[in-house]
Amino acid sequence: MKRILVFLSMFLIVVVCSSQTTDNSAVTRLLEDISTRVVKADTRGRYKLYPTQNIYTFLCLETTSGRIAQIQWSLKAKQEGGVYVNRNYLSFGSTIGEFELYPTDNMYQFILLNTIDGRCWHVQWGGDDDKRWIRQIYY
Repeated sequence: MKRILVFLSMFLIVVVCSSQTTDNSAVTRLLEDISTRVVKADTRGRYKLYPTQNIYTFLCLETTSGRIAQIQWSLKAKQEGGVYVNRNYLSFGSTIGEFELYPTDNMYQFILLNTIDGRCWHVQWGGDDDKRWIRQIYY
């Protein structure tokens, strides 16, 4: 439905811009505003932050692709930053909320679930490169 609205609004913008009338600026602005709102609504909730048991570390999940970044905050700017736990796209869909993270009893490990097809991954975050990894759980 949102794609249809985006297409329709873009089509109307082209029609309005190519017409011969000189006072189309208000209509054009209105149509551009509608298409911008549709695009913004389509991307709401694309990213989610998950706390870890380490008060300075969060996991940022891109809910459409399954990519996870480890984010560290600090009162000292030089100690803030982020690194990817996994850079790979686990799905090429565009469904917001397709992926969710679930903590385990081990503070460094989470389970990543694809809420659409049920695939699961074992995820570990950590301070060193060799401590951050993800692997699929087959069942």
